[in-house]
Amino acid sequence: MISRTWTRMPGVVALAALLGAGGGVGQEPETRPPWEGPGPGPGMVLDEDGGWRPPTPADALAALRGDPGVALPVGVQRFDPALAVLRQEYESRPAAELDALANELADLILATDPEHQTEEYHLQSDAFRVLTSAARGGEGDPPHAGSFDALVRVYETIAAEALAGGGTDPAVELRRRRPADGTLRLSSAITSIYQADRTGRGADYLLAVIAASDAPTIEDWLTGWQSLWCMAANVVRSGVGAPPEENPRRAELPDSALDDEMFYQLCKLH
Repeated sequence: MISRTWTRMPGVVALAALLGAGGGVGQEPETRPPWEGPGPGPGMVLDEDGGWRPPTPADALAALRGDPGVALPVGVQRFDPALAVLRQEYESRPAAELDALANELADLILATDPEHQTEEYHLQSDAFRVLTSAARGGEGDPPHAGSFDALVRVYETIAAEALAGGGTDPAVELRRRRPADGTLRLSSAITSIYQADRTGRGADYLLAVIAASDAPTIEDWLTGWQSLWCMAANVVRSGVGAPPEENPRRAELPDSALDDEMFYQLCKLH
């Protein structure tokens, strides 16, 4: 039988410049009972002896990329091994190993800027899913601070690269280059940061982005693309599908983002 243990690893949220202090508090390891399901646990991989074992970080990356050499249980998604590692579902790992895997996933997202519905797009979507879920944690699974930091790095890198050739708004510059789908990664990064912690640091980060961005004007509406301010404010406004009780930070938006008529008009939303 396989022992399932996990440790909540301390971490520092990489938001000091915008938000001040961050970081997690370490706790003693907690030991879970051995896996006793009717079959292999979610995210396990087949070993050379025909048995099932917990995935390693290398297994997780290979499975995510669709490597046929990594066999998964029937019905398991290719991103499940990465989630199992980052959530420490079966065994604890050093914080450095977990952070390294999260950063590998971030690098995968940053490697290309795919068009919508391509294989690269779906691969990046899976990487975003893993980082978001790991950063949020789950039932008995500790949030992984390094995954949140990786999402922030993805967003900040995309924004910086968008402005490398000039301009003041990454969303505007990306749409200028590719009107149809130029902001796919930027939008996914913003949404993922928020979903990682709707009431805490995810919302903190987006509210800081909104405060540091310029709200659109009527002139912008007549001549420009939807702005970063609009994208970030729309995520916090909507809660990305969360019920109102799970979206208490909406009330902290500026008045221009809370006024429905003004917001939809200025941000070209319907």
